[in-house]
Amino acid sequence: MAEANRETLRELLRRVDEVRGLSDRSASSATVGLADTDVLVRTLGELVEELERSHRRLIETNVQLVSLREVAGSLTTTQDTAETTRTVTRYLQRAFGFDQVCLLLIDRERGVLTGAWTGGGGALGGDDTVSLEIPLVGDRGSLSRAIWLNRTLLHHDCRRHPPAFVGAAHPLHDVFARIGSMATVPLQRSQSDGGGAACERCMLGDATMLAPPAGPAAATWAHDREETQRRCLSCDRLPSLGIIGAARTSNAPPLTAADVTLVESIALSVAPMVENARLFQDLRKSQRFQEHVLDSMASALVAFSLHGEVLSFNRAAEDLLGWKEADALDRSVGEVFGAQGEALLAGTLERGLDVHRQETSLITRDGAALPVRMTTSALRDDHGTVYGSIATFLDLTPIKRAEEHARQLDRLAALGRFTSSVAHEIRNPLTGIAMGVQHLARVVDGDEKQKKNVDFVLGEIKRLDRIVQELFDVTHPRRLDLQPRPLETTLRRAEQSLEGLLARKEIRVVYELAAGLPDVPHDGDQMQQVFINLVKNAAEASPDGATIRVRAEAGAAHGRGRKRVASHTVVASVTDDGPGIDEATCRTLFEPFFTTKPGGTGLGLYITHDIVKRHGGHLTVQSEPGKGATFRVELPLESHGGKS
Repeated sequence: MAEANRETLRELLRRVDEVRGLSDRSASSATVGLADTDVLVRTLGELVEELERSHRRLIETNVQLVSLREVAGSLTTTQDTAETTRTVTRYLQRAFGFDQVCLLLIDRERGVLTGAWTGGGGALGGDDTVSLEIPLVGDRGSLSRAIWLNRTLLHHDCRRHPPAFVGAAHPLHDVFARIGSMATVPLQRSQSDGGGAACERCMLGDATMLAPPAGPAAATWAHDREETQRRCLSCDRLPSLGIIGAARTSNAPPLTAADVTLVESIALSVAPMVENARLFQDLRKSQRFQEHVLDSMASALVAFSLHGEVLSFNRAAEDLLGWKEADALDRSVGEVFGAQGEALLAGTLERGLDVHRQETSLITRDGAALPVRMTTSALRDDHGTVYGSIATFLDLTPIKRAEEHARQLDRLAALGRFTSSVAHEIRNPLTGIAMGVQHLARVVDGDEKQKKNVDFVLGEIKRLDRIVQELFDVTHPRRLDLQPRPLETTLRRAEQSLEGLLARKEIRVVYELAAGLPDVPHDGDQMQQVFINLVKNAAEASPDGATIRVRAEAGAAHGRGRKRVASHTVVASVTDDGPGIDEATCRTLFEPFFTTKPGGTGLGLYITHDIVKRHGGHLTVQSEPGKGATFRVELPLESHGGKS
């Protein structure tokens, strides 16, 4: 073999040694006492074996990295990041054979690294994985230092460079003391996510953060460093997402450059998953914020497509219209709003005309009319193209109810002034007229035709006197005389006062009174008037020969099981056999001046309701058309002292 070829062969052998990492054996090939051919054959055989082992390791590592991506992929959609980091570290520790592995993610809002640490060989006792949280502000150990230096760190003296400073009671305190070598690799954001160039005031990669400078600047060095770290944590350019660490105990071979390369490869596989998870969680957070804003709006909001189909329904709209968003989606304007709402929204959908605070009436899912004040506007995309409409509306029912209540109060106030000024002048002449008509009745005694006319006049006089009395009861309520009395006595006295009406219509009153009812504090005369009104209304609503049922019992107890609370009320109810009352009438039945009777004043049930209310009780009605009506009077057993 020519001398030039021999020299080339020696150079190739030296390069083989260097590739193997045997940098101090550059002359070993030249001193081998074998023939050149034997040296070449032996070396080629070794290279083939090493190449085969390398390929096997490469295939195994690639399979492990693919599996790791699948494990780490759950970070993207999980709600429990802590559990996922535990799963990833367990996989890394078992798949790649490291003694200790950690995966910590940056929580920028709290300024900490948080995640999981997994150790093998029972180093952590019963549980091989524990949660770990490290503050990022200050110098908190090699894990946080790798974040701020923004590069891979390999330490072979972990006593001088512990992963983190933890208390003696922490599960990892003894584990950190047994670590011999450790590699930490930051998880880097992608360039497209803005994680590339740092800002001019960024401290990342600045080695001066490791030790205070000489001179006067040392006094403020720690404070300035922490302020800079806080600023960096709030910066959108912070390139690190977290950190992966791998360690071996002091009695195991130290980590090599190949191990560091493997950890860096793992970091490259995990970082995109962590970044996608962060972006997904930010998106979910933004979506939840938008949902919370929409659902917290006092006004109802409904979004429609250009074809008038529902795109979105906030909670206020659900409450007012009776539709759940899932049921309302893709339905037309007419289905969810009714004809008037559809007509109002048509101008916005067809011509882009906005509507501002216009009153209209929508139709709820159960068919009831809903008065609202509506505003509509076009829904536009980023290019200004209209692709739908937004309708916001406010329920006017409370406002209209308040307006009606104010009108009622105005009428009652005017009525009070009128009653006070003219009632005396009306009642005095009525008394004289009544006396004259009674004298006339004696004169025409025997003349049936004239007697009927006189009786009619007397009846009208009594009706006029009753109206005046009702006006007085409304505008000048008497103070209650609350004394414990048997409620049954008051009920039967009310029936006796109506004997004529009940006998004329052949109506029977049936009592269902619970045994042992306590005396109820009430004003006997005024509560008698309550039951007179209720029984009278029941008799007038029922057909001839019907039965009115009067019940009295203790109020229903509240709660369940041992927490059931005894009742402190007595409930009396009057049930008729009439045609019933529709829902709309039930809602306005106790309002002043509301009546369904020809010639009625609309004050009877209002006065009845007011008397019960001043007793501290409740008057309610339950009815369905065709099934009669039940009026319930609930009175407390504890006296409220009487209300004027």
